[in-house]
Amino acid sequence: MLLPLCLALLIAPAISQNGVVNTASRIPPTLAGGALAPGSLFTIYGVRFGSSESTTTVTLQHGPTIVAVKVIAVQPKRIDAWLPAAAPLGPALLTINLDGQSSDSFKVNVDKSNPGLFSRNGEGWGPALPPAHPGQRVSLLGTGFDPHDKVTLVVGGRHILAGSPRATSQVGQQEIRFTIPANVPVGCYVPVYTLAAPGRAGNVVTIAIQRPGEPPCDPGPLDRSPRLAVFARTCMRARRENRDIVSDEALVTFTAQTGRALLSPLLLLPPPGTCTAYTSSFQAETILPNSISAAIVAEVNARGLRAGNSLTLTKGADERTIPQDGGTSGYYRTQLGSSDQRRRRPLFLDPGDFTFSGLGGPDVAPFSINVHAAEPFEWTDREAISQVDRGRPLTVHWKGLGSDRTVLILATNVDQITTAMGTTLCAATAAAGQFTIPAALLANLPASKDIPGVPYDQLFVISIPARGLGEDAIVSFYAIGRIVEYR
Repeated sequence: MLLPLCLALLIAPAISQNGVVNTASRIPPTLAGGALAPGSLFTIYGVRFGSSESTTTVTLQHGPTIVAVKVIAVQPKRIDAWLPAAAPLGPALLTINLDGQSSDSFKVNVDKSNPGLFSRNGEGWGPALPPAHPGQRVSLLGTGFDPHDKVTLVVGGRHILAGSPRATSQVGQQEIRFTIPANVPVGCYVPVYTLAAPGRAGNVVTIAIQRPGEPPCDPGPLDRSPRLAVFARTCMRARRENRDIVSDEALVTFTAQTGRALLSPLLLLPPPGTCTAYTSSFQAETILPNSISAAIVAEVNARGLRAGNSLTLTKGADERTIPQDGGTSGYYRTQLGSSDQRRRRPLFLDPGDFTFSGLGGPDVAPFSINVHAAEPFEWTDREAISQVDRGRPLTVHWKGLGSDRTVLILATNVDQITTAMGTTLCAATAAAGQFTIPAALLANLPASKDIPGVPYDQLFVISIPARGLGEDAIVSFYAIGRIVEYR
């Protein structure tokens, strides 16, 4: 009896964890914005799906009601589908059938409306439109909007009532037309999102916005240069401790030019005074966000260039080596120093100059570059922020930074059980001294869980150069963080 059962399990379709998402937003189903909507396009990830719409079927069951889902395209590990407008609302079970073999049912929730915006890369983040200017009439594509509702968009922090969505010629796809506000912040990655529900944003895409007559938007070297070097000092406070663990880290990538932008969600820095957000799952090949440098470059997925077996940092008589990360060409990472009793090592990134150099390799020439370590500053209300209510705005304050620095506020968490993750990144001028994260951009962070294991529920205030991430894509951060409880 067991053998036939095991064979059936081996050939039956299987849906991945977090494997059913709005095709545009890609928000994991266990997060607040992860519901499906009648009439929307959605995508299923998993294995053994077959390769033909004629043999692979998808059904949705809500109580005694079973609805046949329209399958648009099938690949062995991906199904693109359309949820009929008549799909019942509420919790439901989604099942895939291939040649008489059915997957385990996957729990989903169907809401009246849960829109997603399409980005050009199809990942739910990044540029969505060609460059535009204030006052210009533009349109976004999305799916999951209630066709009878008016759409509220937030463009660079400015709220717009865009009117009702219009259906396009493609099934499940909708168009939202709006005028870019005259007072919108300009920049290469101005964030745009819908208020998908009261107090909750949908996914965030970006538009390059420049004023008429200004030169075309230049996103900076991180889209062009094969070199990205991050040197970060992090002062981290655990949830129940009264002391900081200070660590210095280096992360360097040399990657091949691809003829297109090498984008990572957290490299798309929003203009000062605005926020972006990103959701994903650790089903993806990402670096766990256990440090600032890892979080920043977690999804720069490009072919590494051979730059030698190691790189070197020199400060006076002190020298540190940065080895290849896991032996992978073009990726280098190491902890330069730490005050942690378990892995104590003298710190390296004290304020001042140091030299970053490499002997080169078959793909990268030798180099030697002078770098200035970031100066410390104070996050003045860090002790008061041990809990973050995701339904309320969050304000942080700082002092001790000069006009040559920009402040980033990074809120991030991972659900250790479902692997769903959410991150919000905001930018502010150093002179502002404070910033408030809108509640709508905290809503898609997973709630904290009091379970054993490494906590990822983190909040950071970070100092970077005011010019962005550097003319040569080499930057020194100073980050102050703490473990918080996201409620």
